[in-house]
Amino acid sequence: AAAAAAAAAALAVAAVCSSGDAARAFYLPGVAPVEYEQGEKVELKVNKLTSVKTQLPYKYYDRLPFCMPDKIVDKIENLGEILMGDRIENSLYDVRSQIDVPCAVLCKTDTISGKELGDLDDLVQNEYRVSWVLDNLPAAMPKILQSVNGDTTTLYETGFPVGFVGDPQEQPGSQEGVSYLNNHVNIRVLYHNAADADDGVRIVGFEVEPESIAHTLDYDDYPSTCLQRDTGPLAVVPPAGSAKSAPDAGADKA
Repeated sequence: AAAAAAAAAALAVAAVCSSGDAARAFYLPGVAPVEYEQGEKVELKVNKLTSVKTQLPYKYYDRLPFCMPDKIVDKIENLGEILMGDRIENSLYDVRSQIDVPCAVLCKTDTISGKELGDLDDLVQNEYRVSWVLDNLPAAMPKILQSVNGDTTTLYETGFPVGFVGDPQEQPGSQEGVSYLNNHVNIRVLYHNAADADDGVRIVGFEVEPESIAHTLDYDDYPSTCLQRDTGPLAVVPPAGSAKSAPDAGADKA
């Protein structure tokens, strides 16, 4: 992901967790299951950006300064994806079967222009969502709902939002009406050991929980804010009155 901050550069950061606990699934006819050995790469592919407000989709790398590979390759695999209007491409994410990663920096990029900041703000304000694909499974964002009697239910939404509009009551540390970017993702891959598989595991779930974190830039392997989360969310456009709120002011991105 790419981001701009008022006073500090942002980083695209991810944490990856594999889980084999209580994972259940079924396989679609005609879609051959794939077994992954421990440590084997599982390709994470990116799809289009969509919005229920504008109904205007964008290709993943066309509108935002996301961390991108040196060469972007189309990853459409079947006619159904074409008919659905999917625009699946490769990514820089390195996901390995049954390997947990506490935190990793995806990339740190150059400065972005005031126009790009405006584009980020526009996508957040219009509630654009990101779509990813892992082993032919779409990314799902879990949401836990609690009833009046205390019972909880987990629901899932396809994809996850580019960011959110600040609301101090809903998002502590945010400012009313300010756009914030989800520049950090927690990835959870569910798998099970199939009885008919000679070796390896089969992936049965792909969960993504996005966060907005104003990461620090002084780090060796990854920022300390990856685990401490003590800097607050990352603003796309600096709040009014900031020294960097001029339209043409540049900011670091990552």
